[in-house]
Amino acid sequence: MRILLTSHDPLDTPGPGKIVDDWARRLTAAGHQVRVLCVEGLPHAESESHVRRVFCHPTDKRAPIKLMRPSLVAPAEDDARPFTSLTDRELSDYRVVLRVELDREIDLYDPCIVHVQHLWFFGHLALEAGVPYVVSAHGGEFNAGRSDVRFRRYMQETAENACRIFTHDSAAANGTAALVGSLEGRVVPAPTAAESLPTIYRAALEERFGRLPPHCDR
Repeated sequence: MRILLTSHDPLDTPGPGKIVDDWARRLTAAGHQVRVLCVEGLPHAESESHVRRVFCHPTDKRAPIKLMRPSLVAPAEDDARPFTSLTDRELSDYRVVLRVELDREIDLYDPCIVHVQHLWFFGHLALEAGVPYVVSAHGGEFNAGRSDVRFRRYMQETAENACRIFTHDSAAANGTAALVGSLEGRVVPAPTAAESLPTIYRAALEERFGRLPPHCDR
């Protein structure tokens, strides 16, 4: 399968970032074509052919997003700030850049499915792009959503239209249930093995479309 993984965190960040990095490596080793789109802070020299990094920095001219990297686990991270601290303009600017980058990956790569971390902006942008997606839900987005009403619409619409929602902890399971219920069985615990993901993706696509999309039916 052609799979696009996304993360609002760098791939060396404990939690969602490292999960994406591990999944990408394991899925690639299993023979799948994997791309990763992630957000990082100041640009650096690291380069991997399957990874597209979107950089955030308030002053560096190389960074398309002119603010310190927003995060759902800040302020524990020194190089990030909480999403809830962003102004409406900063949130809009962040979404605009991510929309361009996600659309670029979709146009160039034509993934069978997009797998996003968090019921958050990448998922909502995938919804706007009209591509099938699954979500890995964590506790962080629900903490932010409870303290800032601006995010609730994005979270709810992302959840309601996801092919699957994987809950990675009890906070995510409880938060998703309170937000949208079970979605007729589409909310499930996160798989323990990355190698099982393609089977789940195929089942979700067949459920949504009645069959696998032509470019994934190989």
